[in-house]
Amino acid sequence: MGIDFSQQLLRLRYRAGKYRDGRTWEAVDELRPMSLLNADLPVLYAYTAKDELLPAPERARSRQETQAAILLRTVASDSVWNDAWVSFWRDHFSVYGYDNNVGAFLPHWEREVILRHAFGNFRAFLEATASHPCMLYYLNNRSSRAGSANENYARELFELHTLGREVYLNHLYAQWRQVPGALTGNPKAYIDQDVYEAARCFTGWTVEDGTNIGAGQSLPKTGKFIYLESWHDNYQKRVLGREFDPYSGAMQDGKKVLDLCAYHPATAHHLMTKLVKRMVQDNPPESLIAGCVRVFVENQNASDQLGRVSAYLAKAIASVAPDKRQKVRSPERLVAKFSQAVNLHFSLGEGAILSTLESAGPAAYGWVSPEGPPDGLEWLLSAGYLRQRMTLIQGLAENWWGTGQWDPFEGLPAKRTYSQLLARWDRPLYGVTRSDLCAALLQSQGLQAESVVTNIREARRLVGLLACAPSFQTEALEPDLRAAAKLNEQVTR
Repeated sequence: MGIDFSQQLLRLRYRAGKYRDGRTWEAVDELRPMSLLNADLPVLYAYTAKDELLPAPERARSRQETQAAILLRTVASDSVWNDAWVSFWRDHFSVYGYDNNVGAFLPHWEREVILRHAFGNFRAFLEATASHPCMLYYLNNRSSRAGSANENYARELFELHTLGREVYLNHLYAQWRQVPGALTGNPKAYIDQDVYEAARCFTGWTVEDGTNIGAGQSLPKTGKFIYLESWHDNYQKRVLGREFDPYSGAMQDGKKVLDLCAYHPATAHHLMTKLVKRMVQDNPPESLIAGCVRVFVENQNASDQLGRVSAYLAKAIASVAPDKRQKVRSPERLVAKFSQAVNLHFSLGEGAILSTLESAGPAAYGWVSPEGPPDGLEWLLSAGYLRQRMTLIQGLAENWWGTGQWDPFEGLPAKRTYSQLLARWDRPLYGVTRSDLCAALLQSQGLQAESVVTNIREARRLVGLLACAPSFQTEALEPDLRAAAKLNEQVTR
C-alpha cells in the first residue's frame, strides 16, 4: 500500500471573509496537496477553532485529509480483514471529527493511536486514547480539575471503552460495597460511585492549548498532552472496590483506573462480543466469542495482544459458512470493491467524491455521540443510506467525480451484445454468475439481450446498475492470514 499522499490533491475553495477581530482573508480556489497526514501536534494545533490562526474554511482540512487517506488506503489495500479490523477500533474509540477542536488532530490520532495500536496491546491502546487531544477535547477531560471533575470521559471509559453497559448496575446498588465482589476488590459490575471517583483520578490530564493556569502563567500552544499536578485531586479515592492512596504520584491514579478497567473480566467479554459481531455476523456463535475472550485474557500483557485475537478469529471463522457471515460493506469498501472488479485505477480526483462517501454510511469520524456508529445490516442498509450507496457506485461507474475511467468492453468482441456485456462483469462483481440479475436489469431498461451495444457511456451506466443490487452491499470478511502475520511482526518490533 505504498501511497504517496503528497501527490494527492484536494480542491480547496472558499470566499473572502473576515476574522472576528476585523482581519480579512482572501478567496481561495486551488488544488492543494495532502500535507497534514504526517504532521505533528503543534502543526495541527493551528487547525483548531482557537485563536483564529487560520481562516474558518481551512479548519476542516485535517479531517478531510484523514477521511481521504482512509478511502485511498482501503482502495489500495490487499487485506479486507485488516481494514475492517482497524475500522472496528476507529469506531470503538469514536471521536467526532466535525468538531474543529477534535478534527484538527485527527491525522495524528489516526496515525499514532488507531493504526499504531489496532493490532497491539489493549491496555497501551487505552492509555493512548485517554491522553490524546482528540479524546481530551471530545469528552471534555481537558478542563477537568480538582473540585470540578468532569465525569464525561470516566463514564464513557466504563460504559463504552471497557466494561460495557451490560454491567452498569446503578439501578440495583446504591453503595459500592453492595456490588457483588466489591468487598474483596473484585466487583462484578460498576455503579455511579465508580464513575465519580474515576473522574477525580483523571483530573489534571489536559492539553497544551494556551489555557491560563494561574500565577501569571499559561500553557504553551502545542496541542500536546500535559499532566498538571496543580489541577489534580490528590486525595484518597475508591474505584471498583480498590483503595487509592492519596498523593500516589504523577498520573498514577488515572493509570490505575486504566489498569482496573482494561483487565476487568467484563471488559474482555464486552469487547470480544462487539468485535465478533462486527467481523463475523450480527448474531455470532457464542463459541467464537468465548474463544476470543480466552485469547484476549491469556495475552493481556503481550505487545501484539489484539493481533493474536485477530489471528485466532481469522482461523476460527473457517467453521462458519460465508453465507452465514455477511456484513455490510462500508462506503470505502464499496468504492474499493467496484474499482477492483472493473479494473478501474481509482484516483481521488479533486476529492469531490468525499461528500457522497460521507452520506452513504456513517462517515469516518462523523458520528456525534461517543458510542460510535451502530452496526447491523438493517440499520446500515436503511433507505436513506442505500440510496446514497447506489449513487456512490453509479458515480464511480460513470466517472462523475473524476475518479478515473475504465473500459467496459475489455475482453469482449467488437460486436458485443448487452447480454455479453453484463455476463463479462457479473462474476468479477459478485464472484458468481448472475444471469438472473442480468436479465432483470435488461428488462427493467427495455433492452434486448442480443442487441449490440456500442455506446461506451451507456455500457458503463449499465454495469454500474448491475452493481446496485442489494447483494453487492454485503460480503463475508475473508482474512488474509499472511497479511495478519506481517502486521503482527511490525507491532512486535
